[in-house]
Amino acid sequence: MPATEHTSMASRAIGAGAWTVGTRLAAKLIDLAMLLCLARLLGPAEFGLVAMAMAAVFIVEALFDLPMAAALIREPALTPDMLHTAFTLSLLRGLIVGLLLLAVSWPLAAFNNEPRLTALLAVLALAPAMRGLVNPRMIEYARALDFRPDAVLELSGKTVAFIASVTIAVTTRSYWAIAAATVCAPLVATLLSYCIAPLRPRLTFIHWKHFSSLIGWNFMSQLGMALNWQIDRLLLPRLTTSTAFGEYAMGKQLAEIPMQALIQPLSRPVMQALASAGHARGSRYLQLSRAIALLMAPVMGLALLWPEVLVRVALGPAWAAAAEWLRWMSAAALLGLPAILMGPLAMTLDRTRWVAVRTLIELLVRLPLVWLGAVQFGIPGAIAGSAIATASGTVAALFIVRRLIETRLAPQLMTLWRPLMAMLPAGALLWLAKPMVMAAPSLPELLVRAVPLGLLYLLVYALLVLLVWRLAGRPAGLERYLLDTIRARFARARARRSPTAARTRAKPNDAMEAHAKQPH
Repeated sequence: MPATEHTSMASRAIGAGAWTVGTRLAAKLIDLAMLLCLARLLGPAEFGLVAMAMAAVFIVEALFDLPMAAALIREPALTPDMLHTAFTLSLLRGLIVGLLLLAVSWPLAAFNNEPRLTALLAVLALAPAMRGLVNPRMIEYARALDFRPDAVLELSGKTVAFIASVTIAVTTRSYWAIAAATVCAPLVATLLSYCIAPLRPRLTFIHWKHFSSLIGWNFMSQLGMALNWQIDRLLLPRLTTSTAFGEYAMGKQLAEIPMQALIQPLSRPVMQALASAGHARGSRYLQLSRAIALLMAPVMGLALLWPEVLVRVALGPAWAAAAEWLRWMSAAALLGLPAILMGPLAMTLDRTRWVAVRTLIELLVRLPLVWLGAVQFGIPGAIAGSAIATASGTVAALFIVRRLIETRLAPQLMTLWRPLMAMLPAGALLWLAKPMVMAAPSLPELLVRAVPLGLLYLLVYALLVLLVWRLAGRPAGLERYLLDTIRARFARARARRSPTAARTRAKPNDAMEAHAKQPH
């Protein structure tokens, strides 16, 4: 691939990533606003009840997840029959997930001694069923690195879910408000997908072989990822009170927001960028890993150093106990940052068995450690077990990446050094300022103190990132892309102004020339 084309594709991938991250951040802001309202209208016990049900939903849905986007993105050309096959498989998957959730609702209610779980799971089963009906033709926009239609779907669904959930919470003060948000978002997104990209789907399995290679190993990896993600939510309700579990579940939900808002939306543009890299795939993988580390470090630093501030702002003082769980789960999540793009890389290369290998290694470590930790030490023991398992999965992923693209371990780990060097002084600013911020007697006063300090923290981090980048020799990456984008916009702004000024200066000269040409 020519150098100019390589640079253009990298720039398009970063631009597409900016779109997806911006959309997910906007969606998470809506989620955060909804969480802020619901946390003040409902208590930890209601959130703990829904967390029990959602653990089953996440495991069953992930167990039967079909990576349709990965299969369709890697195809040289899409045909209508491919889209119809993708729709058929997604529909079948949604029906299986919904029926299985109905089947496990009563046993789960009996296991947790919570009869309300039966009806709650029956309603929550509608969400994966709706996601199974989404229009597969939307992948055409992703293949073109145009994620604006996806932004419309996600933000519209989140907005409707916010309105429905807050309305139900105000009128009933019931956990059904959380369930309504879970169901409304995929319903609205699915309906809108057929308005944006019209398609009359039909049922067919004619192109089954295009998807079969991903499904076998994907089943194993999804089962492992689901258990890795939700095993603590399945075990802890039996070992703690519903209120303590609700506080833990809320802290974990807040700790997962950076991953959901930044990492998940980047998976498709990352896959497209890696698929088009050719022989430069190794350097592009490192470049993208470094860009993600630069984005994630300051966000996760806030959760690690200011959890009390975040919980008090988002949830209120009644949820203060969730801050400690937020801190330690954010620290555990940092251990997975060095090899976070291993999954998209393996999917791009059609080597999904390596995703399953990494996931199963992590699961084999997590299951006994989380169980023993939870039984012996409660919630802190479960978090410690999860941290060790995450580190084990990261080590496995580093070796898998070396095998897939022949990239040594040291360059993979070195993708973290620039953000970490920038985080040390910026994080010290947060740590020193925390007592002053938490001493605020009211929420408005706390915001007056926290917001300027938070912005100063981000500014210090950004300036230090640029300084370290310059000391490193100004290599290609996110920093250069952002600076080039800013320069290009300033150049376009000057170009728009300069023709007007040129015409203004030219008018007297034109008049003089016209006068000179007149006969005397």
